[in-house]
Amino acid sequence: MLLAAGMGAAGPAWAGDPSARDWIPAPVGTNIVAGYLAGLRSSGLYAEGERVHGASVDVNALVYRQMHYREFLGKTVQLEFIVPMYRTSLDLPGTPEDHMSGVGDVTLGTAVWLYNNEQTRTWFAWEPFVVAPVGRYDGSRPDVSPGKHRWSTIQDFAFVQGVGKSTFLEAIAEVEIYGRNSDWYGQRLKKDPSLRLFALVSTNFTDSTYGGIRYRYETGGRETVSGETVTTRGRNHQLALELTHQINDANQVQMQYIHDLKVENGPRMRGVQMRYVYAF
Repeated sequence: MLLAAGMGAAGPAWAGDPSARDWIPAPVGTNIVAGYLAGLRSSGLYAEGERVHGASVDVNALVYRQMHYREFLGKTVQLEFIVPMYRTSLDLPGTPEDHMSGVGDVTLGTAVWLYNNEQTRTWFAWEPFVVAPVGRYDGSRPDVSPGKHRWSTIQDFAFVQGVGKSTFLEAIAEVEIYGRNSDWYGQRLKKDPSLRLFALVSTNFTDSTYGGIRYRYETGGRETVSGETVTTRGRNHQLALELTHQINDANQVQMQYIHDLKVENGPRMRGVQMRYVYAF
């Protein structure tokens, strides 16, 4: 049960993590459809910083994301929803391998650019998300369930600054506040808020291709049942490298390599993510 709680604490947060230049707004009236395909494999499963030998986790994901940009009260606003699908396989010592596939929880968001200056290439935005617990869930197998069986809200604050001809620096702070899972092995699971900090830098290699680096730090997320701690708070570090190519005005492709540097609770993952974007 402790290992399962660690799985829940780590979760596939990467599916919604920002890529370089995501927080530069598209023109008002633009619609964007994006598809993500990801495969991650664990290089260790950790509980309170200690590696559990013989344990492994594999996660494959397919994510659909749709966005619309419009103007509201003189500000650029982005409306979006995200629908993920996961297949998670978990192998723990002394137990048969377990796996489950299905649709995960749906995320709805509305971004507002509070400062939007194309001349100085400076942007500051806030986006609140709501995560609705509509995904497939089994209370006796929460560690592999695509859904989390709880509501949550995510608050994003993003700052982007252009430097030189084609370089962008970005800083993002994200707070996630969780509702309670009323069916975690038949018990009520409470999770403390999580804080995630991102630092990104990207630069053009050609007029149509740019590369980026993303550092991600996450802390918080302690989980308790009946006042007893089942997962301590995490302090996790991750690095991602990405290459993005603009095929034409409407089509873009991206390849990303994701590598967890350090994980205190849950799987230490590494793998690739591919993204296709169509704008109209």
